Amino acid sequence: MDTIAEHLRELSAHVTVPRSVPGLVSRRLMVMSFIDGLPLLQLRDKVAHLPQWKREKAARRILDRVSEAYGLMILGEGLFQADGHPGNILVQQGGRIALLDYGQSKQLGEKDKRAFADLVLAMNRGDQRAISSALTLLDVSTSKDDISLRSEMAYGMFDTRGKVDPFDKNSPIKQAAIEKFPPDMFFVLRVVQLLRGMANGMGIHDFSTADQWAPLARKAIAKAKKKDRKRQQQHRWRAQPLYDLAAYTSPLRV
Repeated sequence: MDTIAEHLRELSAHVTVPRSVPGLVSRRLMVMSFIDGLPLLQLRDKVAHLPQWKREKAARRILDRVSEAYGLMILGEGLFQADGHPGNILVQQGGRIALLDYGQSKQLGEKDKRAFADLVLAMNRGDQRAISSALTLLDVSTSKDDISLRSEMAYGMFDTRGKVDPFDKNSPIKQAAIEKFPPDMFFVLRVVQLLRGMANGMGIHDFSTADQWAPLARKAIAKAKKKDRKRQQQHRWRAQPLYDLAAYTSPLRV
């Protein structure tokens, strides 16, 4: 929780994460800062008296901020709150949002985070071939290697624009069954389903996590490439042969 609060510090103007109270944490008990706010599910009644344009503006702002926070968690350091549901979201004064309950959190590995960043950018571009390739890098395998079906499936799982209805006979999941799926990515899928549910409940039908998270994905890839270059340089340095120091020193004079 404290680590995620640090990771989201750049969003602290409009995102609140509780922190533990130093000296009041043990194996059995943890005291944390009190967070005041209105549960997300009670927001509709609270703003019912406002003009429609104000309600719509407030709804979009809240959705943007919740989605931005999750995007930064997932594509930033890869550590994210994995129990996303409306009961863990509070709306505070001025449209600030608070994210609660970090008892279930997940840490994506560098490989999965890089592959997910590739997937986000591919969905942002609408590049079906790149989407299918990114799913392969994420270790998602399907019974059919159909690029179109895999692309539709990716939007359904990882972008709020898509949808997944396992009971629809034309669903891509029915036509190309998922044979392998990485466990940690299931929790990323849950985050996207939370955001899609929020968007639908708020009447916002043009919101895309892939579009909003694209800049974060580019940063994640740039950071990964920088780490790769550094590792390669270190590897080359370690592979350098050790020459006899005497070959580079002049004979000692007596």
